[in-house]
Amino acid sequence: MIPLLPMRLMFAPAAPLRRPPYPGALWRGALGKALRELACITGAPECTGCPAIRGCGYGRLFETRAHARAGGLAGHYAELPHPYVVSPRTEAGDEPMALELTLIGAAARRHREVLDAAAKLRLNGTPLVLRETRPLVVNTAGKSSFAAEIPQPPPVPPRVRMVLEHPLRLRRENRYLSPEEFDFTTLFTTLTRRVSMLHDLESTAPLSADYRGLAAAARAVRVTDVHLKWFDWARYSARQRRRIPMGGLVGELTLSGALGPLWPWLWLGQWLHVGKGAVMGLGRYRLEARP
Repeated sequence: MIPLLPMRLMFAPAAPLRRPPYPGALWRGALGKALRELACITGAPECTGCPAIRGCGYGRLFETRAHARAGGLAGHYAELPHPYVVSPRTEAGDEPMALELTLIGAAARRHREVLDAAAKLRLNGTPLVLRETRPLVVNTAGKSSFAAEIPQPPPVPPRVRMVLEHPLRLRRENRYLSPEEFDFTTLFTTLTRRVSMLHDLESTAPLSADYRGLAAAARAVRVTDVHLKWFDWARYSARQRRRIPMGGLVGELTLSGALGPLWPWLWLGQWLHVGKGAVMGLGRYRLEARP
């Protein structure tokens, strides 16, 4: 569907560092600041109207609208997904700190610029030492390189355990779903919309899929062993000058039934994440086969 380049970056802070309960927004802001400082050749305070933005690494990742062809489904939305996911993997105060960073589609060709920016990262003003960078394997062949690949899923199992590792924020009828209101169909249709929009941003031809058939298949999936809770946190927005609630669902559930049509989408979603705030690592999940 979409080629990806997932990478794991290992850092150590140059001094003791305090982080919020979920630091995804902090990492995203730090990466954007470092990449803009590295990539900008005009020195303009804003990117709007910049004549160099289409050749800019920061513009490619953080100013999506300026690069988008916005065909297909993406053409119907004012807010477009960014072609990367920042996913912190060390959420306590221990060292070293791990960050998983996935570049999506053409953004993968900017990985050298991104790694150069990562070497200059500062979190809350504290410099970080970049100790290691390595690509992560996305295919069953077990090979890895700094080249984007389309994830190839293993054979679909009869049952799947889905573990929601980072807060999942799912909206339905203009509000976020609580643990009691969770339903798998909303999760899956949100995921298919995200995948389709990311595809459409770079392709002249919309992604060909039977979305009604997929939604029907999702409704037929049996969901059992649901153990979900609400993880409550908030981030401070310097632009809006206020704290923004960012709570979501964490926990696990089991899926069974005719999973075949859904399996490639679910497998891909492990790197793309799902729901609001996916770009900063929210909505991360992993799949585990069950007999």
